[in-house]
Amino acid sequence: MDYKKLLGIFKHRKTVSILIAVAIGLLIWRLWIPSDRIMMKSTALIEHASAYELHIKGKAVLTFDADTTYTPAVWSNRFWLLPSCLGRVVSAPYWRRDSLSHMTSAELSQWIEQKLDLNKAVLKGLKREDAELNYYRRVHGVQDIGYNEIARHAFKIKVGMDTLRYTIAMLQKAAKSDSVTLILNRHYKVIFKTGGRLREEACTWDNQGSEASYMRFRTITKLKPLGVRAISLWPWISNIHEQYYLSHFAKNGYLACKRPHITNFLTIQSDAVDGFLPKDYSGFWVLYEHGCIVYEGMLKRGKREGEGEMTDSKGRHITGFFAADTLYYGERQDSAGTYKGEMNRHGVAMGHGTYLDDASAFYEGKWKNDLRYGFGYSIGPHTYLRAGEWQADVYKGERLVYTSERIYGIDISRFQHEIGKKKYPIDWGKLRILHLGTLSRKQVKGRVNYPISFLYIKTTEGTTIRNAHYKNDYQEAKKHHLRVGSYHFFSTTSAASLQAKYFLQNAQFQRGDLPPVLDLEPYPSQIRKMGGEAVLWARVRTWLSIIEQRTGVKPVLYISQSFVNNYLPYAPDIKKNYPVWIARYGEYKPDVRLVFWQLSPDGKVNGIKGKVDINVFNGYRQEYHQFLKKSTIR
Repeated sequence: MDYKKLLGIFKHRKTVSILIAVAIGLLIWRLWIPSDRIMMKSTALIEHASAYELHIKGKAVLTFDADTTYTPAVWSNRFWLLPSCLGRVVSAPYWRRDSLSHMTSAELSQWIEQKLDLNKAVLKGLKREDAELNYYRRVHGVQDIGYNEIARHAFKIKVGMDTLRYTIAMLQKAAKSDSVTLILNRHYKVIFKTGGRLREEACTWDNQGSEASYMRFRTITKLKPLGVRAISLWPWISNIHEQYYLSHFAKNGYLACKRPHITNFLTIQSDAVDGFLPKDYSGFWVLYEHGCIVYEGMLKRGKREGEGEMTDSKGRHITGFFAADTLYYGERQDSAGTYKGEMNRHGVAMGHGTYLDDASAFYEGKWKNDLRYGFGYSIGPHTYLRAGEWQADVYKGERLVYTSERIYGIDISRFQHEIGKKKYPIDWGKLRILHLGTLSRKQVKGRVNYPISFLYIKTTEGTTIRNAHYKNDYQEAKKHHLRVGSYHFFSTTSAASLQAKYFLQNAQFQRGDLPPVLDLEPYPSQIRKMGGEAVLWARVRTWLSIIEQRTGVKPVLYISQSFVNNYLPYAPDIKKNYPVWIARYGEYKPDVRLVFWQLSPDGKVNGIKGKVDINVFNGYRQEYHQFLKKSTIR
């Protein structure tokens, strides 16, 4: 055989053998399961953001039902034998069903009307909350406990109202338009880690319409970012360990603030084997007790650390944050609502937290053993604002802090002149409040030495009793530039019209005087004897009406806290239309709207012998001036 021909065949076979060997090597290399380091660098998340858009004449005006979901993904090559990523990402499947875009015109019109009714109802509730919060801010200041928290809540309510007003306006416009469409828009981002930092890039969904078991995306730039690795085979993609994702995203706080339930799309594969926790294990872990998951989340050296989920002794699911194996903050839902805030290690609300119940009533404040305890405030679309002290989930009332910034006053009668058989004058030039009474605890900041800003004097009682000191006290009060008012003690045995006439005959009214007051303190037996609550309130209305007509201002109703609880509900018109002055000798401010609060009957006033009723105006200087401007005798 020709030597040269044999040499040519040998060279040809050698070349083919080399090519075959290279091909086999490349194939083995590509088929080989990627290392943990490569798999870690190949992981990503896909953000699926979708929302319905309402279009009027082709222009988007409103967005509804927004939803954001995160699915695990990997950077992937197009050709498994070649490095051919070019920005391609493969993700676990997630498709949001489009249930609204294909409605008929009649169905869309009905949907718009339903949305209108719902938004109007929500706006009505927010308006009520806004009115409550505005009233609170008028009669409180930054020096009051909790004022800043309530002011922040009020700002959120106003923002919500503005959004709802715009939404309602656009829905009303859509209801009248003959060119309305509803479109489901979807947007995607790939989130990945490179250079030690989390990064985001917009991407598009390539296999739309496909019912494949995965979703394929591609970045807008069509480039693989520097620092990430792409892998080729889907079997390896579908078996990526959860730790890869947690190392990239959970430890950076991304899953904590976005969506903690990434495990919904993955099979849990922990490095720990058969439920046995290795010593000083760090990573993702699922802890079982009696066949139930009691903890799912991150561990650091065998202890819970960072974000995790647990089930408490009552079977409530908690998503929270742990440090040194102890839960300290979490979110928990029960049969009545959702709690979010500080917790103890057992998942019990302890410290500061918020609670939103199923009726949209909101509470923010202190908690103790799962009960509201300490300062907090509660408000909802169908409830009044309650800001103050709570004990064992029961609202006790607002506890004031008494300072020189508040507006104080007194009320007097013959008992400030006559003690037993002795008579004492009032030294009008020395009047100062020196003590706020001893019947309840009071939080006083600084020393009690307050000026008297207003003064009420008893004038008459029934149709026959007149305060002999009234005329002189009134003149002295005016001479010493005090804001003065007159009050009448109501009798259940005299006609209301005659009592009003008697009061008007003996009281003095000058420009700038405080509005007249009806002192209403009947015993239950007296109310029964006169014919019951309906008769009582009919007579009260008569007195109030006559006095208002003659003086030009609404009289103030002076009543006790027990009277408020037992009898005021029978006269909602009076509660709504007339200012109230309440006597309540406890540490908590009355839980009703009022002008004055008589907080003690045993205060001490320099210049007056004996005990004196001490009162505080419900508000500060600005609100007090508004009250004087609107309510005093003209």
